[in-house]
Amino acid sequence: MEWSQKVHELMKKKGVNQKQLSKLSGIAESSLSRYLKGDIVPRMDVIVNIAKALQVETDYFLDEDERGQSAYNAIATAIARKGDELSSEEKNKLIALLLGGGKNV
Repeated sequence: MEWSQKVHELMKKKGVNQKQLSKLSGIAESSLSRYLKGDIVPRMDVIVNIAKALQVETDYFLDEDERGQSAYNAIATAIARKGDELSSEEKNKLIALLLGGGKNV
């Protein structure tokens, strides 16, 4: 099951519509719509915000193949794939998470 299908399933289960998820996650409704339709691939920070809003771990959205990886490898892979799209602040937050110092970031 694709991550967007998992999001839709959780939204239905929790009784949250797209507008509410937008507010809970801090993601613009138009952007959220494009992520959920598969028009654009979400960055790791977007997935993290959606997971927090729906009160699940980010691992819930990973494919079965990715679940076998450690959190470190999953984040490192995301940075490698999309690093040029991340701001310096986002990169620093991810580095802090990887080093274990990002709990209060």
